[in-house]
Amino acid sequence: MTTSVRTLVRGVALAGVAGALALVVAACASPAPSGGGSSEPTAASPSASPEPSAPASPSGEVTGVPGPGEHVRGLPDGAEGTFDSPAGAGWSPTPGVLLVVTYGSSTCPRLAEAEAGWGGRHEAIDVGLVDPDPGPCTMDYVPTTSAVAVPPDADAGSGVTVRLGDIGKVEVAPRAADGEAGPLAWVAP
Repeated sequence: MTTSVRTLVRGVALAGVAGALALVVAACASPAPSGGGSSEPTAASPSASPEPSAPASPSGEVTGVPGPGEHVRGLPDGAEGTFDSPAGAGWSPTPGVLLVVTYGSSTCPRLAEAEAGWGGRHEAIDVGLVDPDPGPCTMDYVPTTSAVAVPPDADAGSGVTVRLGDIGKVEVAPRAADGEAGPLAWVAP
């Protein structure tokens, strides 16, 4: 092979490597939504980025109450967040609904399942958590609120133990009054 042919072959190979690297960087920078083009989360696709179903205020608080099975970025109205705990829970102003807050990536949040049940002998409400699919995720650490329907005999007027998947459990305090949210209880770090 002559020197000019070798130089041409090296140039084409380097251009191919640079193009492949650019495609990899572009794929990591802008992940495509899964599930046929819809970016709305569903129970069947918990890895989808949760789009707020209620508008968020400038402080990041959710300005509205999500219904069971809905997930929103941010904290419930009036709730104070913490970076010392990965998750917490409190009563929603809506009867029979618990608000579960998890911290993690905004594009790949860990979400609570839409319904919870009693664990053991009615000793705690068990809330299942769904891990996001592995893939490119942002490296931020933000709260996501999931609304979870609880068993009909769970009383928001009294305290209750809530087990949040494999993260831990919290003692959720009762609501102060009907139509008000209860305070969030955070899993101990």
